[in-house]
Amino acid sequence: MNVSSKSQVFLISILVVLFCSGCWMGSGKRQVTKLPKLNHIAVLPMDRASSKPASERPTCNISGSSSVTSYYVTPEAAERVSQILYSLVLKDPRFKKVTQGQCLGLLNSILQKNVKSSELRILRSFGKDLDADAILYGKLYRFRERIGGPYAVKTPASVAFSLILVRVADGAVLWRYSFDQTQEALTSNLLNWRFYKEQGMRWVTAEELAAYGLEQAVKELEQMLS
Repeated sequence: MNVSSKSQVFLISILVVLFCSGCWMGSGKRQVTKLPKLNHIAVLPMDRASSKPASERPTCNISGSSSVTSYYVTPEAAERVSQILYSLVLKDPRFKKVTQGQCLGLLNSILQKNVKSSELRILRSFGKDLDADAILYGKLYRFRERIGGPYAVKTPASVAFSLILVRVADGAVLWRYSFDQTQEALTSNLLNWRFYKEQGMRWVTAEELAAYGLEQAVKELEQMLS
């Protein structure tokens, strides 16, 4: 097969993926079920899975997966991702922003009462103090910036986070979402065409990759709450 024929085959392969996306991509969608009525959802700032500089390590994923590769996450990165999350969910009046200062104040108060409080118990206590029906809590496991520019990189951006929606009344986890992605070239994986269709044919920043993942998560959550 000559070079021209190989190019034609490659182009046809891309077109097949694009036009058959309903068969290929649709089957991988998560089933969406309706959630019980929630009038007040408190949104906490993104937590950091790793807050001390260290090498990568497997970490328990709150969203149900056995583990995810975690890197040191800076406070600045967590703040940027928190702001993206707020910008997406606060369009809905049911969601209420909880600031970092509020979180620290509530946490200190809870730990004074019970030093051994579990993470879920702390979330429920937050919700009760905030008079919320549910808590939207996220943990940022990885926020690795690309090394390079939009059209040539040495290392692509990589982001991993989890979100859970916890009902305050009984601590039930109503919804989970996990995002763990390192950008790949379209030529390496043709199923990435949807990402490139939305983001353009370029290498994105970690912030852009996080925004992409959060948009998918919030879109699913909104469907379940409607």
